[in-house]
Amino acid sequence: MFKFLNKLDLKVILIIGLLIVILLMRTCSHTDKTGTIKIDGKKYDVVKHDIDTQYIQHDTIIYKKGKTIIKDTTIFVEIPRVVDTNKILEDFYAKNVYKDTITLNDSLGTIALIDTISENKIKDRKYSLKIKEKIVKELIVVKEPSKGQLYIGGLINVDRINLVNYVGPSFLYKTKKDNIYSFGIGYSINKSVSIQGGTYWKIKLKK
Repeated sequence: MFKFLNKLDLKVILIIGLLIVILLMRTCSHTDKTGTIKIDGKKYDVVKHDIDTQYIQHDTIIYKKGKTIIKDTTIFVEIPRVVDTNKILEDFYAKNVYKDTITLNDSLGTIALIDTISENKIKDRKYSLKIKEKIVKELIVVKEPSKGQLYIGGLINVDRINLVNYVGPSFLYKTKKDNIYSFGIGYSINKSVSIQGGTYWKIKLKK
């Protein structure tokens, strides 16, 4: 806080102007780290924004018998003139197991397929599904946008000698960040001008 008890001159005006510039620069230097958001066309300040992504594993096995699997089309081919009958019968009654795995995009899991084929038929089919369910929880806490507030009041100085030394108007400006700046002009009984200014910062007290 400062106080001038002399009449206004160029030096005093320059000091006041410099103080105002410094205070304005300090006010503008505070950036809003949380940002803003529009809801129904109205702008709000974002107080808190959390995104929590969770994956829930789902394991499922589906078994199907061959007779329940729909047969599409039979395509006949020409039989070779020379054939190995024993080899054909061996392959016909053999059980061939085929395995395949499909990996889903975005690491959502896998689908494993196992087919057992014998006698030119699918004897059975088994699906093994390991699917990750992706759950995204987004929490946004908003509040009405903060606004600067301007107050006007009175300034009075009292001492033992003159009782009321000087009086005058005073202004307080509260920023969006709850910082307060004051400016006042007082006129003393000896006809001199007193100019006062101050700045205040909010102190966060523990609960």
